[in-house]
Amino acid sequence: MPDTYTLAVAQPRTAPSERRADNVARAVELVAEAAAKGADLILFPEHSPGPFTAAESYDATPAMTEAAKAHGVNVCWSRMEECSDGLWRLTVYVLRRDGSVALRYERSHPATVPPKDTGGWVAPGPVLGSFELDGVPMGVVVCSELWIPEPARVLALRGAQVLLSPAGGGFTSLAPNWEMIARVRAIENQCYLALTNNLWDVESGSALITGPEHPLVKAGRAELAVAEIDLARLRWLRDNDDRLGATKPFDSIPGLLRARRPELYGELAEPREGLFDYHTPPASE
Repeated sequence: MPDTYTLAVAQPRTAPSERRADNVARAVELVAEAAAKGADLILFPEHSPGPFTAAESYDATPAMTEAAKAHGVNVCWSRMEECSDGLWRLTVYVLRRDGSVALRYERSHPATVPPKDTGGWVAPGPVLGSFELDGVPMGVVVCSELWIPEPARVLALRGAQVLLSPAGGGFTSLAPNWEMIARVRAIENQCYLALTNNLWDVESGSALITGPEHPLVKAGRAELAVAEIDLARLRWLRDNDDRLGATKPFDSIPGLLRARRPELYGELAEPREGLFDYHTPPASE
């Protein structure tokens, strides 16, 4: 397992709907730019480079696969696609440096709006997104999945040291808290977290890379940000404990993933009234 790793977050200015396929060419350029800056992995936003909806028919797969191979960099991108059960989901792909697929993840928690408001075709996926890349355990939490504590925690307990969080964007008034949530997930799960989003109109984005002790980089209006993460330091934080005394050799309490009482948390898995309904009704309903 490497002691350091270099992450890049792509935050592209997204083309309007009538030119959506143009996003593929820009994504390929950003892969090249990230590789030139020494990135081991580049993360694209949710739906990037697409397609964004079921109505769009272009296929970004060949271009993204070739970009990963040509530049020797791992690439995480996503699109809306029809899955094997005939339902549509936001699907994330992680490509290795040779273009092979390390992960195909169907978003397990669709956007937290009523299914009828999505047209009834966005379905919840069956599993969480955990995988390993270059010997580093990782996980994926998409957009508003980041706001739900359990997916990130389970992925961290599976060993994930890096969480990738591609989001759609358009956060508007949510942006400060969205960025805060990203930092909180990194702190409480003692991991590094990369968040990115599409740039719409003139807003500043929330793309950032943050760690368990402090943020590393924030993109602002830039379309690309790169940072080296310290995995050796992360392992130290996970393996050591808090200590008394005024001088502490850490900026975040270590050992948090071990400082748990699993026997007290069983009710988290119990069915309850009022839970959000991700069910996608059949067309006949």
